[in-house]
Amino acid sequence: MFYKYAWDPKLIVGQIISVQCVYYMFLAVSLYVLDSIFLDALSLDQIFSYQSTNVHSQHGWVVTISFLLNSLFGSVCLRYIVERSKKCLDHAATVTFIHFVFVWSFSGFPKTASWWIVQIIGMFIMAILGEYLCMRKEMMDIPLSRAKELDSTPILLRPPVAQLSPPSPSFNTETSPILSDSTSSIVLEDFDGDENNKLRASQISITDSLDFYCFRSQI
Repeated sequence: MFYKYAWDPKLIVGQIISVQCVYYMFLAVSLYVLDSIFLDALSLDQIFSYQSTNVHSQHGWVVTISFLLNSLFGSVCLRYIVERSKKCLDHAATVTFIHFVFVWSFSGFPKTASWWIVQIIGMFIMAILGEYLCMRKEMMDIPLSRAKELDSTPILLRPPVAQLSPPSPSFNTETSPILSDSTSSIVLEDFDGDENNKLRASQISITDSLDFYCFRSQI
């Protein structure tokens, strides 16, 4: 799911073909189930003929309900194939446009308002529900065991800058656990020509070469 934001034509074409195939597969299953219940004959006209989509007959209601149910199945398809909420509307519109081209080549340009209404409603159902499902998946926690699989780029965390002040005369550096010679060293550089006579600490080295770029103080 967490692939990089890059133009990948093969991925996009593969997603379009996969979504279109699954769309027609679920549509055929829906038509088969409803035709079996209402004793209607299953045919390609129910899928690619715009005259079959109407609300004036039992045959037309079977086709209409099948297309609307298929929009619900299509949203689940977007969740597992597209996996990106921002791309759901694009893929839903692409599926509808390709179906429109098939219908136009099979039975002519759709001239009934019922076909256009059903297709537009189905497209929005598929897009909105698909976005919702994809957003839920995007907001899921990523298991730490899969961190290397998803992104192997190391994340470097810089420690917070500590504001330090010059040690007081009474401060014993020999007994300090931080400033002792065995654990750390402070390199101080005095910059000549500075009218404010500032003293800058350029580096603090702690045991295993953990460097802190730290403090600037005024005298």
